[in-house]
Amino acid sequence: MTTSPDHAVAQFTDQGYVLLKQAVPDSIISTLDAAVRKLTDDRGPDLTHSSFNTNPALTHVRDAANVIAEYQLLFECADLMSVPHRILGGSLQVLGTEVLRREVYQQAHERWHRDSGPYLERPYDERNGPLHLKAQVFFTDTRQKESGNLVLIPGSHRWPANHRDDAYWTTANNALAHAVLPEGAVSIHAEPGDAVVFGNTMWHAVLPNRTQERRSAILRFGQAWLRPYDHLGDPAAAADHLSPYSRQLLGYHPAEVNPVDLYKDPTSTESWCAR
Repeated sequence: MTTSPDHAVAQFTDQGYVLLKQAVPDSIISTLDAAVRKLTDDRGPDLTHSSFNTNPALTHVRDAANVIAEYQLLFECADLMSVPHRILGGSLQVLGTEVLRREVYQQAHERWHRDSGPYLERPYDERNGPLHLKAQVFFTDTRQKESGNLVLIPGSHRWPANHRDDAYWTTANNALAHAVLPEGAVSIHAEPGDAVVFGNTMWHAVLPNRTQERRSAILRFGQAWLRPYDHLGDPAAAADHLSPYSRQLLGYHPAEVNPVDLYKDPTSTESWCAR
């Protein structure tokens, strides 16, 4: 990773996002990408979760760690995992695992939005950190223009929910089809193995893809106490291929665990930087 964890956290605090170069080794990218392509080639668009995005050029697999055995290889990538671990103050859990295949599509793949709904769209709290984070890991090269690039507005993680009126976003969304961005926005041009980490309050979108299919993984992170302690993950629902460590990270705990412990010390006391 070309960015140290300390520098990454500082950039996240200031800008609301950080691009991690070479966060995932080529061998893991190749292995996971092959598994994703095999699954989605064999099963087709029935994997797409329509409530998330009705984009016809998107195949979207949710709960990917339970569906794709190779997905948990990402959890062992210290250069990737150390940054959300530090940003969240060591209290880390994985709230969601996804993979995306974005086909060539002349329209914007995703309009400008924030994640997680209005009740979590509060301005960034520098003292306590964010509630939710998202890391997008790229399998394909998006350095070329019009590659379905992820676009962000640095600093928008501090905007209140009503920072701009509807007319602003209508204009911004109409411009996306022409790859025109609002003032101050940035387009991410990533190589395979790069990852972008940003918070749920960051305004972001995805530009049209006019070059090649783009594949990526998304990991959604949250502080450990966010999981309601009377609704622990049922270990029986976890896939057999998941390691004990992956089960803990994903929120599967044995029945005898004391749920209140999740509100005290981090569920994972091992430093990601030392892995």
